[in-house]
Amino acid sequence: MHRRGTPESSDTITRVQLERLAATILRKSPHELAEIASVNPAIYREWIAEIGRRNDEAREEARKMSRALQSLVDAPKRTGKDKLA
Repeated sequence: MHRRGTPESSDTITRVQLERLAATILRKSPHELAEIASVNPAIYREWIAEIGRRNDEAREEARKMSRALQSLVDAPKRTGKDKLA
């Protein structure tokens, strides 16, 4: 359990909020989204920026996990110890 005010809990809250926002956006029609953009363009731009930032983070995290996985798969081949115990 995270304590309030810790960087880790703040990050988790932000991610949860962004995931909920993304889910809500995906349920909206293009007309509804255009209406939100026209009524409150500042919040719409903020959503674009925040979701874009999170998307970039997710892509970097996926690349890191892919490299780590590849390192695990390749290590036995490189050392000549192809068989796992």
